[in-house]
Amino acid sequence: MKTSIKYLPIAIVGCLFFLGACTNDLNSGGKHIRLGDESMIVTETDTNNLKNYTRDISQTEQDEGEIARIMVQVDSIKVSEELATFTASDSTLNGFSVEFAKCKVVFDGLGAKELTAQNPETNRSVSYMVTSGDLAKMKLKVIGLKEVAIKERIYTKLKVANGDEEYLLKSLGRKISNWFPLAGKENVFIALGDNSFQFNDLSNAKLREALKKELLAKKKNQSEINEWMQRVKNTNDYTDAPCKLYVATAQFRISGKNEKGAVNKLIQFDIVE
Repeated sequence: MKTSIKYLPIAIVGCLFFLGACTNDLNSGGKHIRLGDESMIVTETDTNNLKNYTRDISQTEQDEGEIARIMVQVDSIKVSEELATFTASDSTLNGFSVEFAKCKVVFDGLGAKELTAQNPETNRSVSYMVTSGDLAKMKLKVIGLKEVAIKERIYTKLKVANGDEEYLLKSLGRKISNWFPLAGKENVFIALGDNSFQFNDLSNAKLREALKKELLAKKKNQSEINEWMQRVKNTNDYTDAPCKLYVATAQFRISGKNEKGAVNKLIQFDIVE
């Protein structure tokens, strides 16, 4: 109690000082602030001050872009580890080759053929149909250029698979990736790996509808349809079983230099279902 009495004069002085300050403000011509007084509302008209600089959090936008970049980084780490043990003796690749006028590109272990007549010596871009080899796992070498850089873009489609039985879900369309730079050493480059493959957003209802459409087109009976519907009962994403990504197209954009200047070429490979 004594302690409270001790500090009482100080509290009184503080209150008097506060009241005095308020009185001075009123005497100086200031007005009371009234709730709802329209004259006190400030309306901002400068569009620069009204801009929203906060990025909206979009689940689709954030996930799709970030996951793609992360997965490509995972593949890049694996490629870097493989290239770390690479030597000049490993640079002899055998497979399909495209001979442009200014350079040659060899795709290891790949077989391909033309669908239409074309002349790589005069064409800037060429396309082929794959006849053998794995388009999803590719090593390629560029001969005749220096300062070589290669970017790859892939087109993926979605399948469902159970053992040797699989169905391509044509009604779901395809996913076209961004252009991703490939890691290389001594003009040998390694294509994107499985981790980099992406597909469009998928729901269980969308998957079931697309699968049923394919099964009916293949004239499967009701028992077989029910069996497949049971397999995809809990499948909500293209990364879940029994989904399987399928690389339908791969494009390689090649740039480099020779004694005459810059060289830019585009090579496309397709798998025909």
